[in-house]
Amino acid sequence: MPGGRPRVASALPDEVVEDILARLPVKSLLRFRCVSRSWRDAIGSPAFHRLHSNKRAGCRDRTLFVRPSGHRQPFYAWQYSNGGAVEQIMGALFCLTDGNVFPLTKSCRGLVLLRSYEYDTHYIWNPATREIMTLPDRTPFQMAGRNPRPPLSYGLGYCSMTNQYKVVRLYHIAEPANSTVCEVLTLDKSAYWRPAATKPPLCRPTRSYNKHGAVFCNGNLHFIGDQEGGAITTFNVTHETFGSLVPPPELNRYELTELDGCLCAYPSRSFCRPGETYCIWFLTDERWKKLCCIDWGTMPEPERELLRTNWFAPLGIYHNESDKAKKVMFGTGSCKVFVMDPNNGVPEIMFSLEGMHRDDIFPTMGLFEESLAPVGRTSEDIIKSSPSMRVWWPVLSRLPARMVGRLNQVCREWRAMIKEESFINEHLQINNLNKSPQVMFTDGKPEMFKSMEKFINTSDVPPLIDVGSRVVCSKPCHGLIAGSFTSYDFVCNPVTDYYKAIPLDKDRRELRGSSLHEDIAWRAAHCTEDAMFAGRFGLGYDEEIGMHLLVRLAYMERNLATKTYKLECKVRYINDLFWERVEPPPKPVANMPPQYANGKIYWIVDAELEQMPSALEILVLDVITRKFEVLQGPPCIGDNNKCMSILELQQVLCVAISHHTTGIMEIWAMVYSGSWSVKYNIELKRFSPEYSTKLTTPLAVDARDGRILLSTGRSLGYYDPKTAELEIIYRLGGHVEGKNLQKTFA
Repeated sequence: MPGGRPRVASALPDEVVEDILARLPVKSLLRFRCVSRSWRDAIGSPAFHRLHSNKRAGCRDRTLFVRPSGHRQPFYAWQYSNGGAVEQIMGALFCLTDGNVFPLTKSCRGLVLLRSYEYDTHYIWNPATREIMTLPDRTPFQMAGRNPRPPLSYGLGYCSMTNQYKVVRLYHIAEPANSTVCEVLTLDKSAYWRPAATKPPLCRPTRSYNKHGAVFCNGNLHFIGDQEGGAITTFNVTHETFGSLVPPPELNRYELTELDGCLCAYPSRSFCRPGETYCIWFLTDERWKKLCCIDWGTMPEPERELLRTNWFAPLGIYHNESDKAKKVMFGTGSCKVFVMDPNNGVPEIMFSLEGMHRDDIFPTMGLFEESLAPVGRTSEDIIKSSPSMRVWWPVLSRLPARMVGRLNQVCREWRAMIKEESFINEHLQINNLNKSPQVMFTDGKPEMFKSMEKFINTSDVPPLIDVGSRVVCSKPCHGLIAGSFTSYDFVCNPVTDYYKAIPLDKDRRELRGSSLHEDIAWRAAHCTEDAMFAGRFGLGYDEEIGMHLLVRLAYMERNLATKTYKLECKVRYINDLFWERVEPPPKPVANMPPQYANGKIYWIVDAELEQMPSALEILVLDVITRKFEVLQGPPCIGDNNKCMSILELQQVLCVAISHHTTGIMEIWAMVYSGSWSVKYNIELKRFSPEYSTKLTTPLAVDARDGRILLSTGRSLGYYDPKTAELEIIYRLGGHVEGKNLQKTFA
């Protein structure tokens, strides 16, 4: 009003604001969380999630998500109801493993179950909110160590009674008892898989290339049996009870899906020959009826050629508002979407991803409805929210690793906690604080890591290696040890007996023989010595993502006479299947084992291959950036009659230089800014010939008293820098000739 005070609009009632917000799309609601704390709390509450879901229950709008064929591909979204632009909704490297990642199930009230084929890792994903969570325990406890792996099928369902999402997996174990196991993981509630409330009937879920999961429809998950014309096993998500269905009589090999609230069956073959029909059946009133049939023979060749693909499946029912006709929407492995009128069977291209020229055998797309449903807390968050687990966590983290390994089988709660990465790191730090090195002997083979204490004051002989044999073991790197011998590299944990063999021949992954021991022997007999040099295999730890990184170097050419060489470098995380080539080091690598310290892996440069060798140089690989650089080593003053080795002592990079003329070993430590200082001077000539400069190698420093553990290959002793005395703790007897000790630490 002129001359009057401006009116202030009265605030809308909270229930009105909530009703308005519940009608908005998810993308808008995610932005509106930033308006105020009250809006953020309201939008994030479970009650609002249910209200938003109910408001949009009658909405038929669905969004297409698609991921191109190949590794490290992003996910895209397309709103087909308004013909909008294609939008990237998840990056290629976002929380996913390398390899083929594809939708295993249709959207279940906004959530999609994804699977990584190569790593058998499963994810819960909300395409609307773009949240994603990795499911725990990808290998069921009862399936561990079984080869071949039993068939396993996953499904995602929703319990309307408790408003909970459940992931269900069903698998069959033939031996020792012919049985079927069903396990359930309740999202945001449980950190581990538990048995279903009732025992499943004897059935064998289909492998189906593990491309399709169980189908959720009308409160039940539907699993297909792995036999021709096999029955369908049903699982009620609310009551966790089982039932069965007979598939359509005309289908032998088939898949299941849900279309417009009905369970549907369709042929599993992606393409039919002329003269064959492609029929989709739907279940109504407990009877199967044909929804539509496509006669490939009557279809013109150009249109039939468009449908020639490695994966072909119905996605949903397309409701055309203009002519009120219902059409079936199909997706293909080449990222194309077709709609077909059941009355005439003529395909119409609805969508094609630009620049896509590959075809895939795995599902490349699906439809999802907008939902605010959270993917749930991680297993670690759930564990730490439990009062009892908060008590047991610090207790178990202080126990010896072998005891923790046995306690892993006490109950599911403890097993879930012990497998958490944060628990493993905490246990590692606590159990290695101010303790003496735990020496173990090995010959590099599985289950052949024995504690030194077992052989002190006994006549028992530890695992040994032949003098001159090429077996290399690293120091522990966040609990794991890397090693090499002629035909194999390996990563292991001597305490838990974990052992991962990595053959050099990438094209021959199958075992030669009936066991890993026979395979190692076969490869040792058929591998050239040129492949073995001590610096070829390194192990580091990526602190940012909490994973071990493997590094493999290989000389493709190496000529000492001409000083020419060609190096290749490949890296991969320990759970990856594929090596990634990176820029090789700028200098040649010496025939010495690498060392890891503080996020970097170090090698000594091979001066024999240098055109103009200068002072000692060290190659450095940053584990996170995967880039090499060259570091100047300590000054090598004096005679040339010496030998060098690189090592890590108390998390500090060191170089040991043994002078044969004077009988003195110098241990240099790298300090700030890449400079070096002498940390220890060891007068080995006093303990020669047993501890000569040509045989002696420093291994570790005792954190309790500062003594240095030395090895000659046949003897171990602690050297005290304060008193310059040597205490022998273990020595091979004279009755063991031609053998050496290979040491590592637990």
